[in-house]
Amino acid sequence: MQLPSRLSTSTLGDLLGALHREKTTGLLELCELRTPSGSTVPGRQHRIQLFSGLVTAVETPLRVPRLGEILAKEGSAPEPSIQRLAALVAAHRGRRTGEVLVAAGLIPASAVDRALRIQLRERLEALFSIEEATICFHTARPLAGSLRQTGPLSPSDFLHGRPRARDRQRRGSSARAAHGGPASAPPRSAPPRAARADEPRRRALEALGLREGATEADIRRAFRRLAASLHPDRAAAQAGDGALRTARFAELSAAYHMLVA
Repeated sequence: MQLPSRLSTSTLGDLLGALHREKTTGLLELCELRTPSGSTVPGRQHRIQLFSGLVTAVETPLRVPRLGEILAKEGSAPEPSIQRLAALVAAHRGRRTGEVLVAAGLIPASAVDRALRIQLRERLEALFSIEEATICFHTARPLAGSLRQTGPLSPSDFLHGRPRARDRQRRGSSARAAHGGPASAPPRSAPPRAARADEPRRRALEALGLREGATEADIRRAFRRLAASLHPDRAAAQAGDGALRTARFAELSAAYHMLVA
């Protein structure tokens, strides 16, 4: 698969859509370039980590809500907990904020996981404002170790409703037709949205050995059963297939998070 070298010749939605269709694993890098509008910061970099075509982490210097802000907005953290957050993080430097809050008994782990997913979506959302950047892709290159993987975002989080290059082409064709110019042929009909949305779920179920109609309890049981034999820590003593087991466990984890998150 060949990606464009400039963001202005495509859109971030098109890039993520292409990588999703190919089930690509790796790191998408955007390096901002100067624009006439002055909306970019030349040289500023942003990174999107994907696993099997799904967004699992985003690294960006753009301003997004902090974890404490999200917890407060969601009503998951009482005011005393938010007030103690800064002191706790300072006292446990080097540990992740969410881990500190859960260990201190201030916030349930489920609330932290939900807030981290919201923060991940906010990071990705911020990147859609970038007008121009160079595009690079690195296969299976990890992000900074300080970023926590909260499970992949679903395709609806990073694809549906996003601007695409074809939208610009259609607007241009409509403008030409309105002024008497030649209009392009109507686009071919696309598969129903429901069918497109169900495809990732079907693949996730297949990864866990399940079929459509499986309940959440079925999904959890299947994941626990498969993870028990494939978890990289438990397979460390077995030589020769460690990398394959690690990749298979990551696939199972991505499928599980998509189905139950």
